[in-house]
Amino acid sequence: MKFCNLTIDEFESFVNDHFSHYTQSKAHYAGRQALNLDVHLVGVKEGDKVLAACLLNGAPSFKFFNYFYTHKGPVFDHHDKALVDFFYTHLTNYLKKHKGLFVLVDPYVTRNHLDGDGHVTESFEVDDIITGMERLGYKHQGYSVGYSMDSQARFLSVLDLTDKTDAELLKEMEYKTRRNINKTIEMGVQMRDLSDDEIKKFFRLYKMAEDKHDFSLFDLQTFKRMKQMYGDNARVVMTYIDLNDYLKRLNDQLSAKRTDYDKAAAELAENPDYRKLKNKTAELEKAVAQLEKKVAETDALRASDGDILELASAIYVFNNHELYYLSSGSNPAYNQFMGAYNMQWEMIKFANQLGLKRYNFYGVSGDFTESSPDLGVAKFKKGFNAYIDEQLGDFIKPLNPAAYWLYKKMKKK
Repeated sequence: MKFCNLTIDEFESFVNDHFSHYTQSKAHYAGRQALNLDVHLVGVKEGDKVLAACLLNGAPSFKFFNYFYTHKGPVFDHHDKALVDFFYTHLTNYLKKHKGLFVLVDPYVTRNHLDGDGHVTESFEVDDIITGMERLGYKHQGYSVGYSMDSQARFLSVLDLTDKTDAELLKEMEYKTRRNINKTIEMGVQMRDLSDDEIKKFFRLYKMAEDKHDFSLFDLQTFKRMKQMYGDNARVVMTYIDLNDYLKRLNDQLSAKRTDYDKAAAELAENPDYRKLKNKTAELEKAVAQLEKKVAETDALRASDGDILELASAIYVFNNHELYYLSSGSNPAYNQFMGAYNMQWEMIKFANQLGLKRYNFYGVSGDFTESSPDLGVAKFKKGFNAYIDEQLGDFIKPLNPAAYWLYKKMKKK
């Protein structure tokens, strides 16, 4: 075996064939290179065969040093003790030569599967991985809960697409989710891709989410770069509703309901003592009134807000293995049209069409109590029949122990 830099073709071929994260990709490498950011492709080969691959990001840290991070890497079987020892021993030496202060690795390794309420349904052996890496000086950072600016969320909400038809996926969702999806279809909610020149539409909705949840992470340029970086493997989509079309649907329903009411009322006039017919007529009268109210409200909304309402938008990235729902936003003024439900359903069907195994709703906090800060988000994702993929978490290896000790001490001040 030999530890070496990989060519982009060697790296891409390996990660395409082995389960890996979208950040461990040719696109991510090329994107960082285009921005003149430090990025490395390293791995292990035996002859011409690649056994391990890893994309590492580097950044200046603590004046004379560099900090290194591999997002959901390296890519290889972490239960292979000999390969773990070989890779991480040589990675340490490699990064020391590049003035490394410390390295953070975040392997794409599952610890537990949980149901949407946080109960463990399946566990995976990880103690051997932790023991082996800590023996090499890579200290496990523990099983964190919540969100942090220093690391990725450990709990991922994932929908298993394996061998499922669209109809089966819809049937397995919670009743409320399935009902809301069907209602968006009945209302005529639609989804389209936004062009590069239209990403500001996405960003406007994203900012609404930031304001609602009181956070601020990315600016418009970050999303433009992300879309450019991942190219054909990224989609920025938006759901919308044409109120002219919606009004036509409502008026068609109203016309049909009025016809039913007139017929029932005529029958009731001939049979005034027929209780079942009385109830039916009353229900139809109520339905007509509700539709009339909805038509009036929609007419007023069209007059105030225009013909087209932009409901929800998100950026998605996919690779050979899964599709990732990354950042999103929606307009709370239009919640009645449930644009987020329609968007998720359309993208789930897209992922299934690609033959992917997983639809990754991405991170949740891992706090499944009623006081959880993201309880609503977690329940929304759970409604699609998503399970929780609890990840192993981060490991940190000081590469210059004395400088790292001083760095940590100064960070606490």
